[in-house]
Amino acid sequence: MESPTLVQTLLAQAEGHLGTASAARVYIRVGALSNISPTSLRRHFTKAVAGSRLDGAELVFHVEADPLSPDALSVRVVGVDGLT
Repeated sequence: MESPTLVQTLLAQAEGHLGTASAARVYIRVGALSNISPTSLRRHFTKAVAGSRLDGAELVFHVEADPLSPDALSVRVVGVDGLT
């Protein structure tokens, strides 16, 4: 069995936060040592969510600056705003 990609993992996290609404914004925290570009992640995420409840959601990135943070290597969804 293949491991999920980073984008698949983030999609699952976002859907877990979302409930039954469509998404307006997805908040993603990017660790200082994660070696992930928000620009690249935005491109892949946007492609992957086409036609889903996350389609059209604004991605809001918080890039951590502290390489000594316990989350320095992680990339994760920290919240989702649903459409009202």
